[in-house]
Amino acid sequence: MDEELDRFKRINLPEYAGSRGYRLIGREPTRSGGLRCSTRTSLLMRHPITDDKIVLRLDGDGHWTYFSVRDEHDNGTIVDFLQRRGCLTLGAVRQEVRAWSGTERLAAAPRPIHLAASRRPDRAAVQDAFAQAQLASNNLYLNTRGIRPETLGSERFRGTWRVDDRGDLLFPHRDGPGIDGICGFEKKSRTFVGFSAGGTKTIWTSNARTGDTRLVLAEAVIDAFSYHQLHHDERTRYVTTGGSFGPSQASFIARAIAKVRPRGTIVIATDRDAAGERMAQQIAGVAGDAAVLRDASPIGKDWNDYLQEREQAFIRAVRSRQRGVER
Repeated sequence: MDEELDRFKRINLPEYAGSRGYRLIGREPTRSGGLRCSTRTSLLMRHPITDDKIVLRLDGDGHWTYFSVRDEHDNGTIVDFLQRRGCLTLGAVRQEVRAWSGTERLAAAPRPIHLAASRRPDRAAVQDAFAQAQLASNNLYLNTRGIRPETLGSERFRGTWRVDDRGDLLFPHRDGPGIDGICGFEKKSRTFVGFSAGGTKTIWTSNARTGDTRLVLAEAVIDAFSYHQLHHDERTRYVTTGGSFGPSQASFIARAIAKVRPRGTIVIATDRDAAGERMAQQIAGVAGDAAVLRDASPIGKDWNDYLQEREQAFIRAVRSRQRGVER
């Protein structure tokens, strides 16, 4: 373990963000106020110039984490926060945090912000929340992202996502088969992205079929849906990382890769940015001697950007019908 990076991840991230211009605007408001947070231990901060909004929390392991309200791929620890905001290398991150942790911190930081740690893993609560959500074969929000009903209701994805009573999409992460294997889930809507309180992040997987010969690995489930719609192949299964890559996730990814070896092809379809390239290298590192291809979106940052460009007419039709219903 890199002890210095571990110390960095324990630094009060709201305090650091405050020293860089972000301002606390309270806990995330309820749905009636627009945005919402996944636990009562989260804080919402906003930068007055860029209007960047981030949600922060203190995890049970003592690490501060965040996610961006506007970009589902912008999340992680202070290391990810800095790499997304100009420090492109770990060396630059180290220099920045070392400087801030010294005299600069005393001069620039606002009043310290303290927050209780988020809840410990609660597998039973996670499974109960997922079980109460409804199976679905289509979703209007996903349609506005260019994803068609025939994709969402296909045999490849049927049952791999649900919708809760608030309308949030739930994408389960597993460490075993069946409902008992669900250990957490991503939550996603038009105004919200997060992970289940008390859950553990592993990977999301599509349905598998005997005879599958290709595995596509992406960062977000929406990108997996998009890739399938763009490159429809009945023998392809999908895995997504939820935008992060840790030791536990690496082991699950390695197992997923092993299930399509030795004759299968591994396609790494992570984002077309610095973070996506880093993750592509990490995935390739656990692929062993499997045949690996790198396939980044030809436009935009991710495969959903490309899909939306290709599905503009469909998206316009969906939004037109939506406006008609709202009237």
